[in-house]
Amino acid sequence: MKAKEINDISLNCTDKKRINRRTFFTQSAGYTACLTLLAFPGMLTKVMAANGEKSKEEIFKELDELVDKYFPIYGTCSQTSFSALNKVFDLKAEAFVKSLASMPGIAQRGETCGAVSGCLLGIAMFYEEDNPAPERRGLSSEPSQKFCTKFEEKYGSTRCRDVISTATGKKYNLTKPEDYIPLAAEGAYEQCPRVVKDAVHFAAEVILEKA
Repeated sequence: MKAKEINDISLNCTDKKRINRRTFFTQSAGYTACLTLLAFPGMLTKVMAANGEKSKEEIFKELDELVDKYFPIYGTCSQTSFSALNKVFDLKAEAFVKSLASMPGIAQRGETCGAVSGCLLGIAMFYEEDNPAPERRGLSSEPSQKFCTKFEEKYGSTRCRDVISTATGKKYNLTKPEDYIPLAAEGAYEQCPRVVKDAVHFAAEVILEKA
C-alpha cells in the first residue's frame, strides 16, 4: 500500500468531517480495529481483498473465467495466473504483468512452471507489506510454501517440464527454448489453462486463509 493511501486512511479515521470511511471503520470493526489496521497496513490490504461475501466456489469460478480470458491474450501461464489473481484480489499490480513474460519455464528452459511463478508473485503481493518492520518481513514465506506443496501434490513437481509430462502423459526434454516448438503442434499447450486454473485455485486458498 502506498504511503499516500495509508495517510488518507489515517485522516479518515481521525477527521469527523470525513464521515463515510470513518463510519465504515467504527461500525464494522470499531475504532480500535482501525488503529490496528493503521499499525499493520498489510492487514488492510487483506481485508479489502476479501471479496465481500463471495464463496470460495464463486471466487474459483471467477478465476477460471479470467484464465479463459487472459490465456489467449498473453499465451503464458505466468502472466495469465498473475493477471487472474491481480484482478480477483484487487492487487493493483498490473505493471508486473509485462515482467512475467520471460518466466514460463524460466526463459523456456523447462525450469519453474510459469503458473507457479505467477501465483507466488500474487501471494507475495498480497501478504507482504511496504517498508515492513524487521519482525514483519517474509510474511509470504509460509503461504508460498503451502501453495507449492499443494501444487506438487497435484503435479508431482513445480518444474515446467515435469508438469507438462504429468498433464499430457508424455515426457518432453525441455531444456532450451527451441524444445518448446513441437509442443504447439502436438497440442501440449492445450493442457496449460487447466494447470493454471489449478494453480490459481491453490493460490486463492492460501490467500483466503488470511483475507
